[in-house]
Amino acid sequence: MKKYKNFFLIFILVNVTTYSYSQNIVYANLDYILQNSIVGKKIINHFEKLNQKLSNEINNDKKIILEKEKSLISKKNILDEEEFTIEVQNLRNELNSINNVNKEKLIKINSNKDRVSKSFMNQINTILKEFAETNNIDIIISSKQMLIGKSNLDVTDDLIKIVDKKIKKFEIKND
Repeated sequence: MKKYKNFFLIFILVNVTTYSYSQNIVYANLDYILQNSIVGKKIINHFEKLNQKLSNEINNDKKIILEKEKSLISKKNILDEEEFTIEVQNLRNELNSINNVNKEKLIKINSNKDRVSKSFMNQINTILKEFAETNNIDIIISSKQMLIGKSNLDVTDDLIKIVDKKIKKFEIKND
């Protein structure tokens, strides 16, 4: 009876071990795909331009406020104290208004960027599912989530080619 138990136990262990080795697991660097695919580069470039445009607007606003501040300081001795205080308050209000507008623009850009990135990532996920089914892959792991792996298991370059081939048009809608 003991022989049968041992045999049965060994049989189960062998089957479980061979089953776990038969899984096809690969990994990919999704950040690299997002940053180096054709559409990913277009998305990054689009939002860098928007951020640069906003940065230029902020710098122009800053120059205007500084000029107004210098002008106000030069008028300090000419204006009476009450008028000067009113002018200072007006300048502060204008500065706060400009800051709020720029903050809202930045929030809008970041929100739009998140929405577009999420949409692009959803399309990449669809491609990942198709790739896994086509190549009989059980698991695709993000390279961020693993410590080390054989380079022949890295499918990042293959996925970039597929993403570039399948996602030709990707609209970036500004809200």
